[in-house]
Amino acid sequence: PPVAPTNDNPCNATPLTVSVGCNYTTYTTENATNSPGVPAPGCSNYAGGDVWFSVTVPAAGSLIFDTQTGVVTDGGMAIYSGTCNALTLIDCDDDLSNNGLMPMISATGLTPGSTVWIRFWEYANDNPGTFGICVTTPPPPPTNDEACTAYTLPVNNSCTYTTYTNVGSTTSSVPDPGCGD
Repeated sequence: PPVAPTNDNPCNATPLTVSVGCNYTTYTTENATNSPGVPAPGCSNYAGGDVWFSVTVPAAGSLIFDTQTGVVTDGGMAIYSGTCNALTLIDCDDDLSNNGLMPMISATGLTPGSTVWIRFWEYANDNPGTFGICVTTPPPPPTNDEACTAYTLPVNNSCTYTTYTNVGSTTSSVPDPGCGD
C-alpha cells in the first residue's frame, strides 16, 4: 500500500516555526489517512486524509495560520489545544485565506507557551496533493487603535482625502456604536 506522510497523525505532527512574515512551506496530503479519536472539525467537508502540524504559542498569545494552493486548491484547517492524544477543537475554517478556496485562521487569547495542533485536509478528500502553510504573528495595532490615541483630522473648506489602515486594529474599549455592523 502507499506510504502515508510522516505527519499523518497528531502525535507525529510536523513542528512549524512562527515568523513575522508569511513564508509558505510546501507539504502534501497525498496518501494521508483519517485521524481516529480526534474530534471532527465541523467545517470544510472533512472526509479524512488529514495531515498535522504543531506550533508553540508566543508570549503575545496570538497567531495567524494561513495556507496557499498547490495541487490542493480547496482545503480545510482546524486548530486544537491539548496534547496529541487528547485534543480540543479551538477553531475551524474553510475559505478565509486570500489564496483561493484555502483556509486561514486568526487566533487570539491562546495560552503562551502552549502547543497548538493544526489539522489540514483537502475539501472532501477527492484531490490530495501539495499545499503551502505558514504561521505568523499578527501585526501590531496602529497607533490610533484606541480613542485616547485618535488622529486629529484637519477641518478644510474642501474635501482632501487621506488614506489610513485598520490592519492590526483591535476591539476598542469604548461602547459599540450600534450601527454599521
